[in-house]
Amino acid sequence: MQETVEIADCSQTDHLSVDEVRTMLRDLDRRRAAKIDKIAKWFALRCRMPAEDLTQEAFTRMLEGRRTVPRGTDIIRFVAGVIKSIASEEVEAIRRGRRDVRPAPDGTNGPDAPDPSPSPERLLQSARDDREVLAAIDRLMKDDEQLQLLVEGICDDMRGDELEELLEVDEKGLAAARRRLKRKLKSAFPKGLEP
Repeated sequence: MQETVEIADCSQTDHLSVDEVRTMLRDLDRRRAAKIDKIAKWFALRCRMPAEDLTQEAFTRMLEGRRTVPRGTDIIRFVAGVIKSIASEEVEAIRRGRRDVRPAPDGTNGPDAPDPSPSPERLLQSARDDREVLAAIDRLMKDDEQLQLLVEGICDDMRGDELEELLEVDEKGLAAARRRLKRKLKSAFPKGLEP
């Protein structure tokens, strides 16, 4: 059953009053509230704003009358639209440099889904003395001089500019080499440090 408010008589306006919106939001059951939470979490990954803040801002805009709710609207769909709009505003503000770039709420770097596999750095700097793993990594890199240099640089605690200089590449070239290394390691170790 969709939660909607129908026009009771012709004298009412096209939009819900703030009190009607407040009542509708208070009357949300757990299932519908969970849907809103899930929507907010999805958009939070894209705009680097916590899901709770997205939801709160959406409700605030509705309760202050800045976002008017048309009568007969599915409230979940409407709230989702407001959350999407807020997330889009945040993404645009970040693009234009009006926001500090902060990590996404779940610790990822942005819109891409989190990658559960270990990073190349974590694999290579493991505290364990794992000769088999190191030997397997060495075999993976035997035909790729650039990746051999990258691995050596990472093992020597080189970062950013130092790695670019070592590999004789720019920032984009380093990023491409890291992605190539990550793909090779992920292929060889899909479950982590297991040869």
